[in-house]
Amino acid sequence: MAGERVLVIDDSLVYRDLLVNHILQPNGYVPLIASDGETGFQMARQEQPDLIILDMQMPGMTGLQVLEALYRIRNEIPIIMMTLHGSEDVAVQAFRLGARDYIIKPFDVEEMLAAIDRALAEVRLRRERDALTQTLEAERRQLEAVLTNTQDGILLVGEDRADHIILINQAACQIFGLKRPSRGQALADVIPNEILLDAFRKARQSDERIAQVEIPLDDGRTFNVNVTPIPGVGRVAVMQDITYLKELDRMKSEFVSIVSHDLRSPLTSVKGFADLLPAAGPLNEQQTYFLEKIRTGIDMVTTMVGDLLDLGRIEAEARLDMGPCSVKEIVEKAAASHISQAELKQQTMRIRVSPGLPPVRGNLLRLSQALTNLIGNAVKYTPEKGVIAVTAALAAESGEVAIKVSDNGIGIPEEDLPHIFEKFYRVERPESEGVIGSGLGLSIVKTIIEKHGGRIWVESQVGRGTTFTVVLPAIA
Repeated sequence: MAGERVLVIDDSLVYRDLLVNHILQPNGYVPLIASDGETGFQMARQEQPDLIILDMQMPGMTGLQVLEALYRIRNEIPIIMMTLHGSEDVAVQAFRLGARDYIIKPFDVEEMLAAIDRALAEVRLRRERDALTQTLEAERRQLEAVLTNTQDGILLVGEDRADHIILINQAACQIFGLKRPSRGQALADVIPNEILLDAFRKARQSDERIAQVEIPLDDGRTFNVNVTPIPGVGRVAVMQDITYLKELDRMKSEFVSIVSHDLRSPLTSVKGFADLLPAAGPLNEQQTYFLEKIRTGIDMVTTMVGDLLDLGRIEAEARLDMGPCSVKEIVEKAAASHISQAELKQQTMRIRVSPGLPPVRGNLLRLSQALTNLIGNAVKYTPEKGVIAVTAALAAESGEVAIKVSDNGIGIPEEDLPHIFEKFYRVERPESEGVIGSGLGLSIVKTIIEKHGGRIWVESQVGRGTTFTVVLPAIA
């Protein structure tokens, strides 16, 4: 690396000329010259060169004396000693005083260049380390400034089980009404919020899964919190104020509930008059066809109104009445509600619940409703003589209970899979034509499962069937 400054301390004009004009300058080094030891020592202190080449024998202050003086002031500049009359004792003494290399005069150019390169290797590494440290420190300060001043709450904890705080920004402190806590405090000692602590526990159980929760505060605000594992660091929570969105959602749900409720009376009236039409006189074939279309439309809208009201009630339930629930009871209750429909279509329904399954914490009514919806869909979208399987088992890797509802029905196209849990989304296929549905059933299922701290996903192939998997936390 060119540009390093090398201080030559030697009373010999011949060696100074050799070093400066034939070794240092031709190879890009910047030479500094001192012709005696005392001058060289002062220059070393003032100039702080990258390397010192020091002659052993000089009048006045010898090379060893210069080396001793530099050693006393804790010199870190690498030093190459030169001597005409070397001895093992002198070499050992020089190395003890911090010399990096020891060269006997006369020397050739390549030998000195190699010694210079060896001596400067540590200097170059130290310089690169310092530059990298400065860069990292600047980036750390920049990142800390961004995290400190962002409006979202940021909370970073370590990988230990006590969740010791590494960083908490001002926004997070304001959310929980804290003075800025010092780093190293346990999270539970600083923020004893059970919902937040549970989210961090869930994130600890998986190095990949994001734990998402909503935290209602006493002041009426609600925050959406995503806790993400960061391998090798810990877990970070990002908190966003969703109070305004929750209020909009409440107003929307209230509006839908009112409209749905008000629709029931006219729907009942229309259905009643439609049922009375045959009593007014015989209907021809075309009139009978039109009447069936009217009845189908009424049934579809009635189903949609019922689902809307149900979804509104589920979403409005801030706190479900939870308790230990038997998985076997949930599965059998849900399956029993669709046995008759399956028999009408000559379908086979297989139920398999692993023995000794631990209970799950939940609301029996809502969990049964979710599973009933899934089994009902399987019955509706599976052709006659098809097979529907409902299984429940313990997921060995996570200790959670996994419930699967599988069928060998018409399946779901790949492009529709990301949307099937959205409200009012229905897969438009010729095979599903005539199947009554509101497009809200799976949205209801997802809402119920997530309110229980669980997860749901789907796997499907067109023409081969569909499998819905529900995973719920087990009670140990």
